[in-house]
Amino acid sequence: MKNRVKITTLEQILDIIYPCYCKGCEKIGEAFCARCIFDNMKKNPPFSTENDKDFKRIVASGMRVDVLKNLVSEYKFQARRHYARALGFYLFWAAKRFFPDFSGSSKENYVLVPLPTIQKHIRERGFDHIKKLTEEISAISDIPVVSILKRRKNTVQVGSSAKKRLEQAKEAYLIDFKAVFNKESHFILVDDVWTTGATMRAARGVLAAELKRRGVKDIKISAIFLAKNDGYKF
Repeated sequence: MKNRVKITTLEQILDIIYPCYCKGCEKIGEAFCARCIFDNMKKNPPFSTENDKDFKRIVASGMRVDVLKNLVSEYKFQARRHYARALGFYLFWAAKRFFPDFSGSSKENYVLVPLPTIQKHIRERGFDHIKKLTEEISAISDIPVVSILKRRKNTVQVGSSAKKRLEQAKEAYLIDFKAVFNKESHFILVDDVWTTGATMRAARGVLAAELKRRGVKDIKISAIFLAKNDGYKF
């Protein structure tokens, strides 16, 4: 089941009345224009690893510093919904560097899986920022979005210690059995920030357990996210 994102008439009108200025060059257009994205990738390049015990591959758009830090923080904590398009483009190009043929037509049979957001935060922001980000990546790549995971518990991790994060994350997710998906897919979990990795690993554990239950032998689960906090390894 695929979710596609299109620019609505309302968004077009709002772009005219309340134009968005690029955080890099300050020109009218996107929150961060394509030229500034690629320029910033030279200063703060995307990076990846395949040497992880849980994931087939992990990809970060960059470190959580400078412009990328500001974009992510404002999108996440100030509900800047219009940043989603630029951030989706940013993460798409980061992923494209490391995944072979990162598209919906790939033989890898990619599926994008947004990590579910706490309902309280969705109400506060007025939208699910991770789902919105994932939908934007889907619109660019043509990779389907399937919301396989859902929240079990409304635990808040911001400001928590690494140990507390891990404890919270283990209780956070469960499988949405209403979701329809091909169990042989290459599942790509999507989130905004990697701090300790507890959230991603907990989500991966729940999904992997369900795939094993369904008899999948070659489980392919990767992770992509916008920014990695300094001081932590994958």
